[in-house]
Amino acid sequence: MTAYSFELHFTAPIGEETIDVLYEAGWDDATVSLDPVTGGPGVAAFDREASTAVEAIASAISQGRAAGVEVTGVSEDLVTLGEIAERTGRTFATADHWSVGRRGPGGFPAPKVRRPRVSLWSWAEVVTWLHDNHLAEISPMEVEIARVCEIADSLIRAHRLQRRLPVEDRELLCHAMI
Repeated sequence: MTAYSFELHFTAPIGEETIDVLYEAGWDDATVSLDPVTGGPGVAAFDREASTAVEAIASAISQGRAAGVEVTGVSEDLVTLGEIAERTGRTFATADHWSVGRRGPGGFPAPKVRRPRVSLWSWAEVVTWLHDNHLAEISPMEVEIARVCEIADSLIRAHRLQRRLPVEDRELLCHAMI
């Protein structure tokens, strides 16, 4: 078994018992950040042992739903060029050169959030690019958890959005996606 680290975002009802219910449902391997007096948005940081990243994340989502919270997302890790440099053991200049194509094979992922001074990149996209191009020592586990977090977050958002449609429209769209 491997320990996978990730965060789930959720919305919980008001009540002191919420954290206890989450713990009893299986979130004993998470640090939960939630104000039980007001309820609402919360974050759970997991270090979950599982055979795969999918198993780790899916089990945490299922346990949260069973405990009565609505899981609203899985952290897609957004990083700066400085954080990319730090995580890869490279200099800021190297990360900057990757991002503009002055170093490496080109095709560096575009920023998810463009800002004049500090843009943000998807770590899942960056780690996949680095791994595929053999530009940094990235463990297969790190690539796996980054990819699964990105996919799980997209699926959760899509599921929440499709509830806005009438059932027949949902079915039509789902059928079209198969």
